[in-house]
Amino acid sequence: MAVVYMKKLENEPETYHAKFTSLTKGVNILIQDRIVENIHESDRILEIGCGPGILAKRMASQGCEVTGLDINPKMIKTAQKLNDQKNLQLQFFQGNALTLEKSALLDSQPTFILKSPLSITLTKNSTANTPIKKVSTEEKYTKIVSTFMLSELRPLEQQIFLRNAWKKLHKDGEMFLAAEFVPKRLARVKFNIERWYFKKKMKRTKTTTNPLKNFTKYLKPIGFTLKNHISWKNGAIQLLHLQKVQKKDQIEPGYYTPPQKSFKGIEAWLRSMRCLLTGQVDHVPIEPGIYKSGSPNKTSPILVTANYDYTYIKLMQKIKHTDAWVLCVDSRGINVWCAARGNDFGNQQIIEAVEATNISQVTDSRKLILPQLSAGGVAIPELPKKNSKFPFTVVYGPVWAKDTEDYLKLVGPKKKPEKMKRAHFSLKHRFRAGITHTMFLYRKIFLSRLILFAILMGLLPFIRAWWFLGEFLLYVLIINAIITFGYPLSTFTRNFILKGFFFGIINIIIISLFSGIFHGSFIFPLWNIILVLWLSIFSTMSFSGYTFDTGPNEIELQYDNYQKISRVLLIGGVGLSLVGLFLFIRN
Repeated sequence: MAVVYMKKLENEPETYHAKFTSLTKGVNILIQDRIVENIHESDRILEIGCGPGILAKRMASQGCEVTGLDINPKMIKTAQKLNDQKNLQLQFFQGNALTLEKSALLDSQPTFILKSPLSITLTKNSTANTPIKKVSTEEKYTKIVSTFMLSELRPLEQQIFLRNAWKKLHKDGEMFLAAEFVPKRLARVKFNIERWYFKKKMKRTKTTTNPLKNFTKYLKPIGFTLKNHISWKNGAIQLLHLQKVQKKDQIEPGYYTPPQKSFKGIEAWLRSMRCLLTGQVDHVPIEPGIYKSGSPNKTSPILVTANYDYTYIKLMQKIKHTDAWVLCVDSRGINVWCAARGNDFGNQQIIEAVEATNISQVTDSRKLILPQLSAGGVAIPELPKKNSKFPFTVVYGPVWAKDTEDYLKLVGPKKKPEKMKRAHFSLKHRFRAGITHTMFLYRKIFLSRLILFAILMGLLPFIRAWWFLGEFLLYVLIINAIITFGYPLSTFTRNFILKGFFFGIINIIIISLFSGIFHGSFIFPLWNIILVLWLSIFSTMSFSGYTFDTGPNEIELQYDNYQKISRVLLIGGVGLSLVGLFLFIRN
């Protein structure tokens, strides 16, 4: 939680340290004390995510040489102002936590960016629009320190960070990392509630962090041993003391590969149902990385997909007769279609997965086969040209996982058949999407509103009609069933507003008949006509996002008009329904 709010404080560098200390109730000071206790005069230290430089200055006061690195130029300028003791071996640079490259404005101090050997250039800093100097050097440090920065990195980025830190450390060098972790057992419940609250509070800033969950699994494979760790707040904040492990003649750090995850049996079925029956609105990730289908070898193909559990299960089931490497990018536990439209399955995620997993050394195959549905987020021409770091060509495979084995049998110049390119929204797909969409509406849209309405009925006896809650939920079910099974009837237009009015008329007729027969009177259903129309238009708009019939750009173009219509219908529909309910109860 501290790290979620910390993202907001980063825009206030002058008061950052005091406010963050208050936020963590002094835990950050205790962490700094522990780190400083382990610093020696002979140390050469790199602090990553140094913020306003408070810890860097304390470490430099011990007589050692300290370099502070932070991506925020405001933090670097504040840190430089605080560095008023000229006798300290202390310098600050703007830099990237992943590459550990560093830079600084020429009007502040020299700049050193670690890139190719003997490379010296003048360029422009994108943030400050001021020339900076780049000088490549091969610097090594006895210690690397980072506090409350790691949770800003995604899992594969954390692995890349560890590998680059390993390269920057001397043999037997040490690293001190403090971060927000996902606690275990009952403490996780409290942690999740607090995190939910802070995320709601910070929703407008679109701030997200990634509390460390599997981080300690990465250490040994990459080349670190855990010497000691201290925890606070039931394990939600931890300080890790790591030591670099370097074998004789070892030049490069290792790589982490996640354990194989099951995709068949009752356990996998339950995981699939969890995704479907909760509306597919939760992020349900598996660890990103390399998985195996069958017994792949050096010539086996590489299939790229999202790290959404349901997607993984379905793909592995469809290619169970094929030996292949399956590279799951970090789509934040979102399916391919939605991740590609939301910038969670794109060039950045593909490049990151290739760098973090060492897939280029695992297989001699030099082709990445992406799902066709990722095309909305991936720009193949903008991917790096084939080189030592990204030695792959990228192609799109079939739309559906069920066609993957047939696609892989295509040899030579044979083109992908048209059926593998088209996203036909069949009855089977509509049925599954209908279940998912209805559960999404129940969970995320109507549940909280109906609970409030139930409380209102409890307080106001004259509108007590518990049956209406059940009837409303039944309305939602009927409306979405009609949209699901009747969707092909609406292909006369791509405009989801027109589709909504079309289904609205059908739903008004069917629900009015159903409700009128049930109540023995058609007066009450007439009061609900506008509410049913609104439900139909809203559900059609929402369901369109599950289909391929209306694209994201089309929805965006129509959305302003939809909102205007929706507000009028919602206010009018709810008002008329309440009046009708009141009159119905009175009679």
